[in-house]
Amino acid sequence: MIDFLKLLTFDAALIDYFNSNSLLEWVSNEDRFNHFDNEVINTKTKKQYKGIYFCFYSNKLEILFKPHYYFNGNLHNANDFTAIDSINIIKEFKTTFNVSLTDLKVINIEYGLNVISSIDIKDLITYLAYHEKNEFRTDIGLPFSKKSYRIDKNGRANQYKIIKAYAKGIQFPKFTDINTFRFEVKSKESKYIKELGVKTLDDLLNKDAYVLMADNIIKEFEKVLILDNHTDIKILSMEEQLKLNGYLNPHAWYKFINQSRNVFAKNKTRYNNLIDKTGDHLKKQLERIIIEKLEVLKRGAISTPKENNKKGAISTVYIDGNCTINEITNLKDCSNSKTSICLITGLNISMQKEDSILLSHSGLRYYHKNELKTFEQIKSRFLSKVWFKSDFETQIKEIAHNIRNTNSNRSIKQKRIYQPRQLNILINLEI
Repeated sequence: MIDFLKLLTFDAALIDYFNSNSLLEWVSNEDRFNHFDNEVINTKTKKQYKGIYFCFYSNKLEILFKPHYYFNGNLHNANDFTAIDSINIIKEFKTTFNVSLTDLKVINIEYGLNVISSIDIKDLITYLAYHEKNEFRTDIGLPFSKKSYRIDKNGRANQYKIIKAYAKGIQFPKFTDINTFRFEVKSKESKYIKELGVKTLDDLLNKDAYVLMADNIIKEFEKVLILDNHTDIKILSMEEQLKLNGYLNPHAWYKFINQSRNVFAKNKTRYNNLIDKTGDHLKKQLERIIIEKLEVLKRGAISTPKENNKKGAISTVYIDGNCTINEITNLKDCSNSKTSICLITGLNISMQKEDSILLSHSGLRYYHKNELKTFEQIKSRFLSKVWFKSDFETQIKEIAHNIRNTNSNRSIKQKRIYQPRQLNILINLEI
């Protein structure tokens, strides 16, 4: 859940301890003029340990820590990262340096989750319009990435709360599904951070803090305005369709935001009421997926082995072209998969018949009973939104059916593109 932390201490003894620690590697020295006095030069010495950066100033130490990246050997943050995973990484930091975490104040925090979008990720990011009354603005740093934040009278971004939403699958296509959506909450102000029950790094060993983070993610996503051009609106009357199409014009919301105080809120309520009449619309689908994923992340019953994440495992299952990586069996395989591994999901299917090559009804029931996290991920990937409200047996049937179809489509594509005896370069390169 935790993506980034900035820690601060003014404790001279602790600063000296870290500065002389043999585990830290020197990175750079920087001299900068003081913003308020050009005759004063501020010196910063930067060191690092496995991607954790220690910035030493004359009277303070700032530590830049990315627990999710650290968990994955600093390769990516594209998989699931549970509350238990976060706690274990912080415990590892404490053990490695043998320090009291109460001496390290949390002054910056980012937390969020990854889910598979029910539509093309590029469309989803495009549809994001506002969070509360703050417009989602394009983040130049990443493709298909947006941020929402309040701007003060001087045009500066408010640091109390920033909402980030972007295409994680496009950022890390080799480590997750291309339609992976990341939703994050970021704050640089102690007032907000304290509302999570967090003052120091030691507080992040408390599971209650993660429950509050999960609740906040849901609360903040509920405030997001999505201009949904994806949902079928034929069920609405012609008058309602015309009204809804008017709301789908971004310029209309620009006008609302610049009118009297309540105009934006009233029209947002009317828009939500209209889109709710269509049934299972995009916002509702995403809310359901986010809530289900957060229940898994909060529970954290199955903690992904770190060594597998460094190989790019995505939660329990990593699906990429013809190759899969499975965290349970620690196996990577392509089209020549062993019979105990599903060709499509990469999951262990040894609980099924010996000649099984795909995850089927019995395997799905096993994962639902014994590894719910795994089941929910497969459900998100292979169950059409049409069947999300159906009974369990129907869901099992449809998931298994879609896995079989995926395998069949892959075989047809391979036969069409690659003639017999022709070398399949994509398989050899694991693309």
